Amino acid sequence: MKIAILSAADVAGSYTATLMERGHEITIGPFGHAPTAVTSMIESGIEGVLILTDDDGNLEEIAARFTRATGRPIWRNLTEIPR
Repeated sequence: MKIAILSAADVAGSYTATLMERGHEITIGPFGHAPTAVTSMIESGIEGVLILTDDDGNLEEIAARFTRATGRPIWRNLTEIPR
């Protein structure tokens, strides 16, 4: 499964390793302007988003727009992601 991690880079590293061990393909970000980021995620075939922040309005907006546009999941905890 292709998963985008939306988080600060220093936090995302350990999650990336765990998810890759489980066989997932991981992308960190994208960051920036929400509509552009969501378009990029859709074009890249992202199947779900793991968001690891509670205080970044831009990342929250990216995740919300992504799920509205695709119906694909947003996870907030590693244990929520299917193996």
